[in-house]
Amino acid sequence: MARSCIEHIPWRLADHAHFEATGLQTGPVSQLQVTSADGTVLAVWGNEAEGVPLLICNGLASSPAAWPSLRDPDCGFDARTWFHRGIAPSQAPRGGIEMSDHVADALAVVDDAGWDRYLVVGWSLGVNIALELAAADDRVAGVLALAGVPGGTYEAMLPLPSLPRNVATSLVSFGTALLRSSGSWLTGLVNRIGELPATADLLTSTGAINSRADIAHVQELVRDFLGMDVGWYGRLAHALQLHEPMELDRVTCPVVYVSAEQDFVTDPVAVEAAAEQTPSGRVERWDATHFLVLEYPDRVREALLELAAETGLG
Repeated sequence: MARSCIEHIPWRLADHAHFEATGLQTGPVSQLQVTSADGTVLAVWGNEAEGVPLLICNGLASSPAAWPSLRDPDCGFDARTWFHRGIAPSQAPRGGIEMSDHVADALAVVDDAGWDRYLVVGWSLGVNIALELAAADDRVAGVLALAGVPGGTYEAMLPLPSLPRNVATSLVSFGTALLRSSGSWLTGLVNRIGELPATADLLTSTGAINSRADIAHVQELVRDFLGMDVGWYGRLAHALQLHEPMELDRVTCPVVYVSAEQDFVTDPVAVEAAAEQTPSGRVERWDATHFLVLEYPDRVREALLELAAETGLG
């Protein structure tokens, strides 16, 4: 059953005392609702700032915690994004969960903002949405694509030298199927793990997330992400698994791809290959993991400012 956008908010706007104690500054962030083309009500957040219009296509089921520098009201961007359909506080969808539905959701956010021209930044699976949006909407002036590929995502996951490509793809598909089938009993366990401060410490100490990331930002992102409905996440991931590699000649605006040297989620070589196939694409490789948005928040902002200047929006 669809839930109201104000019934349950996993990203806790009221937790200011917790973040003051950890030193995290969240900045003023507004939350509102928009209705997508199929009637699904989406929860949207923005940084209440003036500046270059910027749509964030977030990693699958990720929260505002992924974008610390863009939550700053002095960041230079009017940044907005949405919680993916079915990820509270957005409603369970009235329509589908295919790529076209996510693109429709993105367009609903843009239309509600009233932007005539805007930039898009995508991270991880959000890169799929960002580039499909750029192909569909000529208002997109440019895209910053972080640690993601334009379709065929599962073919680029788990880039481990010792793991054959077909085995890696099978493992990712098996994991997605497990989430879909076992989500009901996994959700409670995952939620509890996300609440433990030690979880973020473990991720940074093992190098899964580089220790240069602010631990308070990591804790916030982990808590929000692992607060999900695991079964629903599996369904969303399976739907995005079906997104075929794009015909990149459909994307005519400038696209800056960023690959991450230590990325074991998305193959940096696949990111760089996509840049070569994009008419106005170029690539940068950063010394980072898949979580470069937390490891280099200021660099993300600087890359967006450069793209804004290049496209005449800055």
